[in-house]
Amino acid sequence: MSDSDDSLTEPDWTEPEWAEPDGGRSPGRPRHERRVSREPVPRRTSVIIAVIAVIAGVAGIAAAAGTPAPAAAPSTADGIAVAPATAYSSSAFCSAGTGTAANTTIYLTNSTRSPVSGVMTTVAPAGAAGAVPTVRRSVTVPALGTLTVDPADGLPAGSNASGFSFAGGGVVASQVVSGANGWTTAPCASRIASEWDFAGGSTTTGNTLTLSLYNPAATEAVVNVSFLTGQGLVTPQKYQGLEVPAGQLVEENVGDYVQGSSASTIATMVVAQAGGLVSSEFQQWSSGPTGGMSLRLGSPALSTSWRLAQTTAMPQSTVDLYLANPGSSPATATITLGLSSGTVVPHRVVVPPVSITAFPASGTPGLPQQTPYAVTVTSTAPIVVGRSVEAPPGSPSPVWGSSAATTTVATHWLVPGPGVPGAPAITNATVSSLAVANSGTTASRVVVARLGGTRTVAMFTVAPGRIVVLGPKQVGGLATLTVSASQPVFVEEDSQPAGTPGIVSSSGFSLGS
Repeated sequence: MSDSDDSLTEPDWTEPEWAEPDGGRSPGRPRHERRVSREPVPRRTSVIIAVIAVIAGVAGIAAAAGTPAPAAAPSTADGIAVAPATAYSSSAFCSAGTGTAANTTIYLTNSTRSPVSGVMTTVAPAGAAGAVPTVRRSVTVPALGTLTVDPADGLPAGSNASGFSFAGGGVVASQVVSGANGWTTAPCASRIASEWDFAGGSTTTGNTLTLSLYNPAATEAVVNVSFLTGQGLVTPQKYQGLEVPAGQLVEENVGDYVQGSSASTIATMVVAQAGGLVSSEFQQWSSGPTGGMSLRLGSPALSTSWRLAQTTAMPQSTVDLYLANPGSSPATATITLGLSSGTVVPHRVVVPPVSITAFPASGTPGLPQQTPYAVTVTSTAPIVVGRSVEAPPGSPSPVWGSSAATTTVATHWLVPGPGVPGAPAITNATVSSLAVANSGTTASRVVVARLGGTRTVAMFTVAPGRIVVLGPKQVGGLATLTVSASQPVFVEEDSQPAGTPGIVSSSGFSLGS
């Protein structure tokens, strides 16, 4: 692992185009003429993903009646795959049921060498008379750059959801939510889905959990919402056959129906009977010096494999993993850790049917303390996994946060920071670390760079079952980072200010493998 240095600009392996510094051609490589096209920074994509409809430019999108129809996106269990730069169109969907407790900022990042234009449609929840406040605007995301947008412009105070239709691919959307209780980051979805799952949530005294259901499609969605708790299944009648009209945002306060002994640990399952949608959860945790918040995009599918690239249990902090099993049979989950050196015996957890189990990572003997490690959870039955982190008393705000685990490993990643250089999402926001983990059986050679930069940030090899963590000296600031690897890896970016690592984190966007 190394700091930026000219000696690092030529790796000893076949380097993808996106990882090559902009300073010129590499020795020994033939000179060739580059076309001016919307090629992705990561590499020239060899597979073109079919899209539902070809758009004739931004004017054609803007002319469409109602909410723009979602464009096709690559299928991924995380719901945030990036459409290739060669795509005729792509979409992104951001929802945040924050009410007036927090403000939302959306960041659109363009991984291609040409500007990408599109249309943004933002809605607030329907008013008492049924009218849906709606604002449409044009957006243009600069080449190899980031556009900052405020979704609340022109809307009443409160929650909102935004859909983006782009005349091209290679653009990702992320959002930062901030308020009196702290701040949090979350990716925006690249597609709608018929299922969204969440592991970990609480509605105990002082905690509020809001479920957002956003339907950017042109047809109504009908969903069933159920909750798994330590005491079993909760299926509120109101949430069975719940209608989410086309182009609208519906919010539900989970605490209205999940209360008492069931409220401490909750998993949420959203399943569409008809249509598709995007779903997120906004958790407010306590308040003041013990407070925090999290915005999480759900997972559009259960899986038998889940990953978190960087978990650190600091002294007196609390780190919990949540494993939710909606199936009718027990699921045996194996929790495997990847460290920079040394090994830890895997732990096995049996998750009863139709329930959620908390695994106390910070309180389990034999697990590392004050040392970052990657987590891989494999299960005998499909489950969903999440994580929460709480800092010791007296730590800087926020002192609590939660994250969704991911399913994706890939050879190319785009990892936006919490803001843009010169304009942090909140005061003093910065990237504090980037972890790259390898759960495979072959060593992976990794190049980390800044999007549009001229020098490589770091080059290193991640051995099988290991993790490499870059600190603020290498990745600090707000630049979007790119990660390219010779073998599939998974990544996680940690940001400050926060009371302890893992409170404000992001898993990045995969750009194919």
